[in-house]
Amino acid sequence: MDSVVLRGVYCWLRKNLVGGKVLSVEPCDRKSVFFTVRHGGITLIYLVVSWDASFFRLYPTRAKPQKARIQSPFVAILRRHILGAKIASILMKSLERVVTFELVNLDLRGNPLEFTLIAELMGKNSNLILVDRASREVIDAGKHVTEAMSRPRPILPGVEYVEPPASQGRNPLAATQDEVRTALEGSHDGRLDKITLAEFAGISPTIAREIAARAQQQSAGNRVAGAAAQAFASLMQAVSEERFDPCVMTEPGPSSIAEAIPVTDGVRLRTRKSLLCAFPLVEKEGWEVQRFETMAEAAEVFFAKADEAVAFEKMAQRLMQIVRSKLAKAKRRLANVEGEAADEDEVKRQFERGELLKMNVHDVKKGMATVAVENVFSEAQDSVTIELDASLSPWANVDALFKKAKKAKRRLAHSERLVSSIKEEIAYSDGLLLQIEGCEGVQCLTQIAEELVRRAGMTQRKYEEVVSGIRSPASREKEQRFRRFVSSDGFEILVGRNNAENDQLTLKTARPYD
Repeated sequence: MDSVVLRGVYCWLRKNLVGGKVLSVEPCDRKSVFFTVRHGGITLIYLVVSWDASFFRLYPTRAKPQKARIQSPFVAILRRHILGAKIASILMKSLERVVTFELVNLDLRGNPLEFTLIAELMGKNSNLILVDRASREVIDAGKHVTEAMSRPRPILPGVEYVEPPASQGRNPLAATQDEVRTALEGSHDGRLDKITLAEFAGISPTIAREIAARAQQQSAGNRVAGAAAQAFASLMQAVSEERFDPCVMTEPGPSSIAEAIPVTDGVRLRTRKSLLCAFPLVEKEGWEVQRFETMAEAAEVFFAKADEAVAFEKMAQRLMQIVRSKLAKAKRRLANVEGEAADEDEVKRQFERGELLKMNVHDVKKGMATVAVENVFSEAQDSVTIELDASLSPWANVDALFKKAKKAKRRLAHSERLVSSIKEEIAYSDGLLLQIEGCEGVQCLTQIAEELVRRAGMTQRKYEEVVSGIRSPASREKEQRFRRFVSSDGFEILVGRNNAENDQLTLKTARPYD
């Protein structure tokens, strides 16, 4: 989460959450929680905080997040201390990615209890920490940091809370345009964005590149440093004065018409990159821009899509894993069945030996272990030795040979049916893998998961694990089915994305002569 974006979210929180009351604390997953805050009578706002190293974030939303069905000791401790607490203040220093919530609760006797909830949104060091305000001791944290992990700054219950080290460099919100120009001109590094990152605290790579892009756009000749100082000052002044222009920027869609035609399922979650921005970025000229009234609204929309994308990827990976496991098992079964199956030539030879023994039964005496007969079924007319059961009569040996041959024939037929069934299963699994790769939303993946349950390819319990964290569509019937294309002649083309949709399309949607 970009520091300027976080500043914009913080400004909204400070105006809208201070004075609010914490009504509930719930887990979103093992590395994120959401707080229900009542502010201004009956207005409910949900505050989401995540300390996931790859997806850290802090933003408000008016749509209730989905509660995870997990046991979280950290959430239990948060509930014990801050349920019913009032948000006294919210603080953020400059562009440091640390937001502090000062909370005041009451004990059973009505005495005030003061706590500090600190959201540190700093990449792999992200954390959410509850601190006793009087003693400055850590009560608990989303991620425990031992002395072995960080000797100068362990984060454990009972340990004194130490603030994260301040970023090196000048305060960008307090720097004047002349100070910025002097800093940029005095550096020996040639790249403008690297200079900005090195000289000013809290500036993210995205903002550094944006300042460089604006400087290049505005500069004339070799006056890049002056243009950069002007762009820097203009941007930071807007941040200081809380004049944000919140937006979500999305990279352009596919350039080819064939790829751009689908009209119903919208965003290609795997291919189109989006950015949450406090201002439209000159650096991303040509990207689609969706503007919002407030930073909170922009963050809510952006992270809802981001959560859907993450859930989509996780669900796709889980389904891939299940189908690939089934595919591997089917291939092993096929190898075993083919290895154990009776050979057709061997079955033929067993019937031939039965016929040969029947032809020469008059030469067989009870008690013989073998008999050599002329093989009339061979062009060479060579001799073949037939093994006998010495305890059986000659005709009983004939019957035993034919029974053995018939049993081998039945086993061969069964093996052929089994091999055909396993090959169909392999082809089906291969097709599912292709369908999963072609899915563009969680609804498509959910349909594939439901199909696997119906075909007994997945248990109900496994299905619930696969779709965990996916919010079920409120009304699936109202959603558009199929992928839709338009031909050059203007005809609509419908394409099923999985077996269920293909059946729906062929048997129910399509009309005669379509």
